[in-house]
Amino acid sequence: MIDIRHSLERFLADLNSDDDIVPVHSSSERRDSDGEEGGEPVAVAFNVEASSVQAALSSHDDSLLQELLTTLHHPQQKRRLETIYALGELGDPRAISSLIALFENETGEVSLVASQTLAAFGQAALEPLLAALASKSSDMRYCAAEALGELGDKRAVVALLIATRDEDRYIRAQAAEALGKLGDYRAVEPLISMLHDEYTDARCHAAEALGLLCDQRAVLPLILALNDKKERVRVEAIHALALLGDSRAVGPLLTLLPESQYYERIEIIEALGSLNDFQAVEPLLQRAMQDDEERVRQESIIALGHLGDERAIEPLVGALTTTSDSFLRSYMIKTLGILGCKHVQHISCILLALLPWLSDKSQGLSHYVQAATATALGRFGDRRALEPLLGQLADDNYYVRWHVALALADMPDSSVVIPLIHTLSDPHPKVRAMGAEALGRCRDMRAIVPLLSKLSDDNSHVRANAAEALGFLGAQQALPQLALLQADETPVSADKPDLRRRTVKEVASMAITRIAMRS
Repeated sequence: MIDIRHSLERFLADLNSDDDIVPVHSSSERRDSDGEEGGEPVAVAFNVEASSVQAALSSHDDSLLQELLTTLHHPQQKRRLETIYALGELGDPRAISSLIALFENETGEVSLVASQTLAAFGQAALEPLLAALASKSSDMRYCAAEALGELGDKRAVVALLIATRDEDRYIRAQAAEALGKLGDYRAVEPLISMLHDEYTDARCHAAEALGLLCDQRAVLPLILALNDKKERVRVEAIHALALLGDSRAVGPLLTLLPESQYYERIEIIEALGSLNDFQAVEPLLQRAMQDDEERVRQESIIALGHLGDERAIEPLVGALTTTSDSFLRSYMIKTLGILGCKHVQHISCILLALLPWLSDKSQGLSHYVQAATATALGRFGDRRALEPLLGQLADDNYYVRWHVALALADMPDSSVVIPLIHTLSDPHPKVRAMGAEALGRCRDMRAIVPLLSKLSDDNSHVRANAAEALGFLGAQQALPQLALLQADETPVSADKPDLRRRTVKEVASMAITRIAMRS
């Protein structure tokens, strides 16, 4: 579902601007491998004051709501889109019929946004959408099927099952996609039948939906779909089999692998990595060492890490010195780091093989190899790697220093604390931020005073990580500065997905809570 909560401010600010007019089109512009686009432009003039929209949103005044509904026919596409967002935020069910009416005459983007926005109305949108799905208009039926998938109400299953037999191939495909989103097992058998539909996209969406439903009845039909004449269908079937996780798929996938096309070969390799069957180890090793496509070799190396079989260790160690590709070498090192943790009896062998690559500068892009090596050595937590890692804190590439700081946080040795404190003065903010995070994980009180100085760093990520580390350390002396940071609304610029939406204020507040709990 698109984010409609931030659209109102843009809508009100933009409504009176003079952007170029984008013409309305009279019919949908669906396009796929078997169809073409169409539509005649139609322009409709309309003007409304931004203050009227603001009032409508705050008071639900009927006449103002009608003005907002009229704006759905504004000649500028941007205005129409923002009006749809606004109506979704308003949530007045009286807007539902007007939004559904857009299905008949609008372009792809506008009808798509209308479909997605209707989900915000919940149950109130169900019956109108079901009625639209029974319309004589193919555009209306197509968009209604799409919207019902977004709505996620299982009461739409029967109507969507009927739509899988629609004479319009686009609607059959869209109904299959919607059924996958609803997750109702009544759809399994009809979707299996759709694997034989004459329309390629219908077969694709049926395979995709069967993967989402995760019903074992679909395993054998999906295995048969591996013989489909269209690669797109085979790719969706492979992905669905991976989601189902049934080992019966391993043999057919291995049979298909040698003659597979580029994209399906990648999908097969990813599936074999997730199916966790050790008979895939040798074929994956062969692809990792010999395939002509670099991406295929990379995915094979990753899959070997997922399987975790020790038979991959010796070939990967040997290939470290024979490959000339730095990216491939970095993937090998990452996988060896995973395998070493699973098979600790091989750590010494892997450690000795990796150490030379920690400081190697012999090839271009070697910093990726150095960083991967640091991460693997940190995983092992072996003290034999400590001195080599400390030496790389002075590397001339920030990417290497960043990963070394992270690796040192996992080393069971208090001697890493002072070197990590020095990273707080690194010229690159990512290294300072990682140093602060690592010091928080070390739980060493010597880090408190240096971390306090980083609460005023000019980088939000550094400030946030320093605050978080001080919270983990229970640093009472940090409370005054942390209280000041509660006014810092700056987003945390971080590489971790869980930090992307946080602000420095939120991190500081959590740190204060942690300190209070420890006191």
